[in-house]
Amino acid sequence: MKQDVSSLAEVAPRERFSKICALTGAGISVAAGLGTFRGPDGRWTMTPEMERAMHVQLLPGNVDALWSVWGGMWDVAARSGPTPAHRALAAAGASVITQNVDGLHQAAGSVDVVEIHGSAGRARCLDDAFCGWTGSAEEAKRVDPPQCTQCTEPARPSVILFGEMLDPEALEQARRLASECDLFLAIGTSGRVAPASWLAPAAREAGALCVNVDLYPDGNADPAFHARVVGDAQDVLVEWAAS
Repeated sequence: MKQDVSSLAEVAPRERFSKICALTGAGISVAAGLGTFRGPDGRWTMTPEMERAMHVQLLPGNVDALWSVWGGMWDVAARSGPTPAHRALAAAGASVITQNVDGLHQAAGSVDVVEIHGSAGRARCLDDAFCGWTGSAEEAKRVDPPQCTQCTEPARPSVILFGEMLDPEALEQARRLASECDLFLAIGTSGRVAPASWLAPAAREAGALCVNVDLYPDGNADPAFHARVVGDAQDVLVEWAAS
């Protein structure tokens, strides 16, 4: 493990890599007005409805909280637009595996994006067993409260809640991207919680250089990474993309 550094360009000059894959978490979207989940200014603290919006076992009684929290997050992201860090990854042609549901990578121009926790910009029917409709959140919100456009049952944001399985297809796509890249970046996330926790080891085993970019590192560096860059992703990635 290389000592902590402040420059991504120092440890991973962009021109040396042809297949870049980035795992992103909440930290990359803070500059767009979306807080992280933990800490005194995190969403858990600042959004009273957050707890109700996280658990599948509370459905259907918490559909209103889902639309308030996740729909509100999508609206903030749409108004703010992607951050310089999102744009830097798009400019570098990086594939993206994101834990975020805000759509900012696509808005920045990234083409190959895997959303392992779903998307707040999409909706699905509450009656998964008999209907299974999915579509844009805007379609569902044409009526109040939002409903399925196919069977008119209530609709919910298509985000993964506690107690739900992650999409196997998205997980397989994430594994493929991690194992095929020559540079793996973890940005705005510790990457220590599954399934993200196995992506850096998979990339490293396949021969990629693995670098964690973290503004507020918590504890010792993860041994899955070759180096850790301590700094704001907005500055670190813009400098790297321009190098």
